[in-house]
Amino acid sequence: RRRALARPAVQRLRAVLFAGAGAGAVAGQLAGRRLPGSILAWLASGALYGAAVALWWLAAALLAHTMRVPRWAATVVGLALVAWQTGALVRGVPGPATTLGDLAFWGWRQDPVDLVGLLLAAALVTVGMTLLRRISLEALARRSSLVAQLRFAVTMQDLRTVILLRRQLNQERTRSTPWRRLRPSARRSPLHTVWRRGWHGLLRFPTGRLLRMAALAAALGYAEAAVVKGTTTAVLVAALVAFVLGLEVMEPLSQEVDQADLADGLPVDRGALMARHLVAPAVALVPFAAIAGAVAVLTLGTDALVPVAILALPTVVAGTAGSVVSVVRDAPDPTSQPSQEVFMPPEMAGFTTTLRTIWPLLVSLLGVSVVLLPRAAWRAGDSVDAAAVRAAVGAVLFVALVRYWVKVRDHVRRRIRAFMNEGREYTAAQRSSRSETS
Repeated sequence: RRRALARPAVQRLRAVLFAGAGAGAVAGQLAGRRLPGSILAWLASGALYGAAVALWWLAAALLAHTMRVPRWAATVVGLALVAWQTGALVRGVPGPATTLGDLAFWGWRQDPVDLVGLLLAAALVTVGMTLLRRISLEALARRSSLVAQLRFAVTMQDLRTVILLRRQLNQERTRSTPWRRLRPSARRSPLHTVWRRGWHGLLRFPTGRLLRMAALAAALGYAEAAVVKGTTTAVLVAALVAFVLGLEVMEPLSQEVDQADLADGLPVDRGALMARHLVAPAVALVPFAAIAGAVAVLTLGTDALVPVAILALPTVVAGTAGSVVSVVRDAPDPTSQPSQEVFMPPEMAGFTTTLRTIWPLLVSLLGVSVVLLPRAAWRAGDSVDAAAVRAAVGAVLFVALVRYWVKVRDHVRRRIRAFMNEGREYTAAQRSSRSETS
């Protein structure tokens, strides 16, 4: 077994070392243009740091698999190390990754003790290589099959399948019992029924998914704070993070799209049904908006408490609107005709594919860009609180517009399709009349 796994393990080692060193070299070359020291020295230090990070990543993966560490134990150890390093940064004392981080600054200064982390990572990788015989070949074969399906789904741009396969790879399962059971209700309105259905799914989110969503919310708050501080390009990071957060929280809507045949059998308009599914996820975003707001206040200072309190929830909900567009876009269209897409010119097909890919991200980008308004007011010396209120109103209107699009999307597409069909029929009738007269 060890002989069978040695070759792919070495290939993975070579791949991660090359990727880590390459990414670190690029970052070091960029840092060398602004920091003291030669560009070549910064390039080398960046490559060394990237290789060290890659070694630690591979060492952790090898030891976790070969020693068969339970998921809860690996999570506890990871959180403990992150908390330790965070406390070390706050108090200015050495932490578990201090020597590793110092390698990135070898273009400026060199200290031989910084090599301890690199040597320890190499030793742990060696230990992991010697324990390869403890890895199950059957489990690896199953994971390889899932990875192959994941790559195919990425090639086909099937984002929903990518998410489901990633959850299978992480062995992420919904809770058998909800965090809190909903009490029976006598209300039977369509909105209330969809509301309960949404919460039945949201209350079964596993702990790992909730922690991941909390981390995404914290990253969103930090990115938005960076935008306010002047790093405008951080809005791209905020848009991407908000988009991923939306894909996680919009699970009720995704489940409705996955089972579109059941929805088509109900005497309810599909667009209205999908629009009702947006209410429960929007309410579920409240605690994550609080996390994002807390991180933003810690980054910007207490002076930003009022603007952040005004903007936190509208910005987070507006940022996740791109995921709504992505999920609804993948819903099957009963009025579409595959033959029309087959004969589409390559130029038009490429443009359509590109537009389908970037359109949801652009929607999320518009949603998180509302923080630019209070930033402009702060720079101009105007009232930041008033600007935050205007930005919040704009975010709410933007969310309402996306919800309205979800509701009327099928009707608009149906009318456009009917208009195009009438045009084709009229053109065909004109051609037939001309041929008869000639």
